[in-house]
Amino acid sequence: MAINGINEGWKQLISKYTLIKEAVAAKIAPYWTPIAARLNPFWQPVREKYAQWTEPIRVWHRKLKESRPMLANGIQWSYDIARYGFYFFFGLVFFAWIGLFGHMPDSDELRNIENSNSTEIYSADSILIGKFYIENRTEIGLSSISPYVITALLAVEDKRFFEHSGIDLRSMLRVFKGLATNQSGLGGGSTLPQQLAKNLFPRKKYYIPGLSLLINKIRENIISSKLESIYNKEELLALYLNTVPFGGDRYGINVASRYFYNKKAKELNAAEAATLIGMLKATTALDPTRNPKNSQKRRNLVLNRMVANSNFTFQSDELKTVSSLIANGKLSQEEYDKIKDKPVNARKYTGADGTEGVGAYFREYLRITVMPRILAGLQKEDGTKYNLYRDGLKIYTTLDSRMQEFAEKAVQKHMSFLQDQFYKHWKGYTEEKPWGDDKWLEEQKLRSERYLKLKEAEAADSTIEKSFNEPVKMTVFTWKKGGGDTDTIMTPMDSIKHYFLLLNTGFMAMDHSNGHIKAWVGGTDFKYFKYDHILSKRQVGSTFKPIVYAAALRDSVMPCDFMYNEKVTIEDWSPGNSDGVYGDWVTIAGGLAYSINTIAAKLIEKVGIQATIDMAKNMGITTPMPREYGISLGAADIMLYDMMKVYGTIANKGIRPEPTAVIKITDRNGKVIYESAEENKIKYPGRDTTHVLSERDASIMTKMMQNVIDRGTGSKFRNAYGVVGEFAGKTGTTQNHSDGWFITFNPTLVTGAWVGGPSPAVRFRDMNQGQGSAMALPVVGEFWYQIRNDKKLKKLTDTRFEMEDTIRTFFNCPLRIPISPDSLSVIMQDSTLRDSIVKNGYRNLKDILNQRFGTDTLGGEGLNEEILEGVPDEQPIEKSNDKKKEDKKTTDAILPADKKKTDPKKTVPKKNGEGGR
Repeated sequence: MAINGINEGWKQLISKYTLIKEAVAAKIAPYWTPIAARLNPFWQPVREKYAQWTEPIRVWHRKLKESRPMLANGIQWSYDIARYGFYFFFGLVFFAWIGLFGHMPDSDELRNIENSNSTEIYSADSILIGKFYIENRTEIGLSSISPYVITALLAVEDKRFFEHSGIDLRSMLRVFKGLATNQSGLGGGSTLPQQLAKNLFPRKKYYIPGLSLLINKIRENIISSKLESIYNKEELLALYLNTVPFGGDRYGINVASRYFYNKKAKELNAAEAATLIGMLKATTALDPTRNPKNSQKRRNLVLNRMVANSNFTFQSDELKTVSSLIANGKLSQEEYDKIKDKPVNARKYTGADGTEGVGAYFREYLRITVMPRILAGLQKEDGTKYNLYRDGLKIYTTLDSRMQEFAEKAVQKHMSFLQDQFYKHWKGYTEEKPWGDDKWLEEQKLRSERYLKLKEAEAADSTIEKSFNEPVKMTVFTWKKGGGDTDTIMTPMDSIKHYFLLLNTGFMAMDHSNGHIKAWVGGTDFKYFKYDHILSKRQVGSTFKPIVYAAALRDSVMPCDFMYNEKVTIEDWSPGNSDGVYGDWVTIAGGLAYSINTIAAKLIEKVGIQATIDMAKNMGITTPMPREYGISLGAADIMLYDMMKVYGTIANKGIRPEPTAVIKITDRNGKVIYESAEENKIKYPGRDTTHVLSERDASIMTKMMQNVIDRGTGSKFRNAYGVVGEFAGKTGTTQNHSDGWFITFNPTLVTGAWVGGPSPAVRFRDMNQGQGSAMALPVVGEFWYQIRNDKKLKKLTDTRFEMEDTIRTFFNCPLRIPISPDSLSVIMQDSTLRDSIVKNGYRNLKDILNQRFGTDTLGGEGLNEEILEGVPDEQPIEKSNDKKKEDKKTTDAILPADKKKTDPKKTVPKKNGEGGR
């Protein structure tokens, strides 16, 4: 009964098959018959030969059908399936060949393969600091790869690489055998050329049930055969190793060796090479940093195969490189035994990837600003433009990796401290909020991504408000553990407050002799704060004053010209001094050293607003400035980038340096396609250099700004950070203590920093912590402290300014005095008084005068009371505007600066909004 049931089932199945076959043939006939008629003249001879060859089989089949019809029908059925399957398969091959399943590269395209290569960025000291890429890939030649990589690859991926022509039927049969017998470890069926084809032309998804993999395999076999006909075995190996993926966005052995071992591909040892080649089977599961145990097992399997394959030799006069690599990449059993128990010891070296590593802000500046401008003027030999992300360029920058590291450490150290001080400064203070008006927070809320998405979804205002005040889990930036991610629970509104109160900074170091940028830190953390504060515009405070003083020098003002320190009103503007002290006489040099606002105001009144603006533009300021006297105190929004040019002009003897980020660029073949103008100037000397300032005026400015560092508002630079050598510079503080600035230079570098909140509304309440010397100076000071303690870089602090002796004679005067210049001239004729002043400064000067002279005579004449006019007991006195003194000058005495400390009880309170220190 069972046999009869099976027979009946077979009959039904064959009957259904016959009916389907006839139905399909009937539907195809109208289309196929005309085509067959045209092909018949060519096809008929083949059919006749085929019929003649198969006639014995057909006779046998007819006899079998008479005796055993079911068996004969089964054979016929199987034959038809095989025949139509054959037709179908070769139909797929044909359609793939002609490109029906997607672009099929021709021989010319395969001969000119150009991978999408990442652009590499190098520092001036030859350190790879970053890349621009779509696929993180860098091509290298076979001679730049470790021999162990080659032997490991051949041992596990394609043992018969030198014996086949792209398709290895023996490997395919081995795979089928493994599937049939459930055996593992027999190796894969894809040859290296087939894998290369897959890497070069990634697989596609075809919406044909069950056929997507087959079509892709057919395409890969066709492409691999073409590759074998175009390239020799060495070239195929190099192509493969430069394109094979190692997980994530890493492509090629060179990128993988740098990422996992921080080595060049040529430096990999046997264990490291086996680890990386072992990854190719499953890049995530066998990632040595994620799954070290699995990676170790796979590595040992690869090493074991290398030992088993150690007898393999390959000699070829045409392929000498690969022959040598195979000979030098052999592994013995003894070497394997030493390695097998060792851990993989891989780690992620992310310094040159993405937004991590040194110089993240600098790399973004290159990407957004510098490179588009450079590449716009360049083109390839075929006339097309270079692609920053695909063309494998090498950018050699001016950045010094050591200075950049020091700069980032300085920012991290000071900003974490300052942020803590800021929180303590406002803690418990209830009279006002750190951000002033709540409108600033509301403005941040309306700009937030959350608010914009809710508005786009047409959410009700009540829903939006509720959303901003419900606690949620989030990750925010804090300065805990040195700065970085912190998981917390807070409301979105609290997160807005949190970020609005975070202080930020910009720091830049530049070689002022050629404009080479040596360090660039645009903020505290590029991951969270993309805005580059070197390029942001903020009020510059007293760092603008050197521009006013430079304009005054051009207008024949000299360092020892005296001006009376008094309250002034110019038109409707009445500036005040930040310390509230008035009533003494100050030289031009002293006015800059002590950052006295009233002196700067008098100078711009004398020189003129337009002359000051013209000087600013000539020295490098590119932003529009208001036509008002207040710019003399820094009431203008200017970039740190521009201010570095201003100070660089003074440091560079009056020649304005243009900040330069790129020295040269080469293409993927090493050909130089760009060199900076500064480098060309070195090669072709004699080009015009324009003096924005005369060399004399630049030297005078340098000497005056040295007083700022040695005696004035920047003295903390030396006192707190132990900086030695000659430095000049200036501090800057803006209204309401919102912005702190400090820029300094020596004969080799100009360095500057800005510190402030995301808005001027965020500020300190007083000058103690809200001035430039407290906010910004420590960043620069810490940077130079590290330079001084670096064995190779400390020489940068040992240089001296080149200055003619005549320049120094312009400074034979005190910085400030409590008496009129005429009175000082009379006093200095007495040697006892002169010696006393040289030794003690001006302390108790009135008592000394009274004791010395009383009503006696001086030089045969009675002591004029005017000599004592303006001489205070302990400090300068305030003078009213109706007793304005005529400006005087003297150059006949060398005196130290007044070191007298002021009594805060006797000083005039600072008016609201007066900054300038």
